[in-house]
Amino acid sequence: MRPVSQYLSITVTAFLSFTLWAFPLMAQDDELPLQVGVTGSSPSEERKNVAAILNSAEVQGLILDIAEKPIGRAEFENAVADEFFRVDDMVATGLVREEQGRFHIDFNLLRIEDQESILHISEQAGRELAAAFIDRRSEFERLAQGHSQPHASHGELFFIVLGCFSLDWDGLQMTEARGYRAAAQRTIDGQSFTPWAKEKGASVSLKGLYWGSHNSTMSQATFTTFGDHHTGPRFGLPDMLWNIGGAFQKYEDNKDGRKAAMRMLSAYANDALDDIGLVMFALRERDLAVDEIIAATGVDPDKLERILALLETAQYVGQYDNKWGSKILVLGPDDLDMVTGMSDIGRQIMIDWHEQNYEQIRSSSSKLTPIRNGVPFDRVYTEIWHFVFAIANRTLVEEGFFADPYAEDRAHKGFVPVIWANGIAENP
Repeated sequence: MRPVSQYLSITVTAFLSFTLWAFPLMAQDDELPLQVGVTGSSPSEERKNVAAILNSAEVQGLILDIAEKPIGRAEFENAVADEFFRVDDMVATGLVREEQGRFHIDFNLLRIEDQESILHISEQAGRELAAAFIDRRSEFERLAQGHSQPHASHGELFFIVLGCFSLDWDGLQMTEARGYRAAAQRTIDGQSFTPWAKEKGASVSLKGLYWGSHNSTMSQATFTTFGDHHTGPRFGLPDMLWNIGGAFQKYEDNKDGRKAAMRMLSAYANDALDDIGLVMFALRERDLAVDEIIAATGVDPDKLERILALLETAQYVGQYDNKWGSKILVLGPDDLDMVTGMSDIGRQIMIDWHEQNYEQIRSSSSKLTPIRNGVPFDRVYTEIWHFVFAIANRTLVEEGFFADPYAEDRAHKGFVPVIWANGIAENP
């Protein structure tokens, strides 16, 4: 049996790092007109942080005004004179740009009508993309025969490998590589990001828009949940461990102490995640009794009892004839050929689809607020592509090709979990 280090080697840094992919960056006032975030990860220093800069009604109102009528430097500087940042900080973070002495918005600011327009544009496009995957279903089914787990379905395999690895992750890489979608707009302090803001009140439900992966990558394996942003927080891994920091939120005036406490506790949480990884990989191929799990993993019996109790509650494991088995997808190095084969087909489908549809989508997007303000379409397309592939994923769930994250037998709705060996996929 392999030692712990060959499965997982978890560090404090790996546990604490969290890429906010198309997520709001911080708690935001419900009274503010905009929801603000980045695609990518953002610097923590306030004057370099998009959400911090836009975290007031006055500044958000100013941005909305500039979107309709560009302003000069003197007026702009006067408007932000009492803020902790300056106009040049807004330029540096990609929020505005200066042209001929006037400042224009320079990012994906989407008014209510923009969001509804993008949803309308993406709805049919996403369904057509899903149809192209369904046309190749027999090929995917044949490749799936290379993976067998007693209690994990092919629907879950397709949801993860095609929905997450292919349509989401590889789709983002492909669209950037082929010039359809711009790379990160800014890189500051080693953090690359594209800012966005959405006016609240749009009739756009996030339920079933499967576009969000949460990941913690260790030396040998990655814990992932993939789903929508309608239901949360996710009772899965790594999400549960990310919420540990909430235990220290009451220490508002002691940021350094709070950070130190979180780092200390995370070290122990990582030990637990290490053990969980060993248990899940041990249960990947066959069901095991408790004494067999201990022999296979070396996990302390008292710890194992608590781990199994948590994993059973999270529906990661179940009991079958007095033995424990994995109920979730666990992908090992031997699944590389299968994942690569599916991803290759998925990439070709996406390439063909873009060649047929990209220019029509560009034409249909000409009245969006950022386009009217001179923001390049390839930057705006990051938002559109997320809707397109999310709707494709939703359609593939509706067609019964993918597992349903809202199925009645799922205690924890809105996502599907997976643990996968590093090297079989690439998270952008």
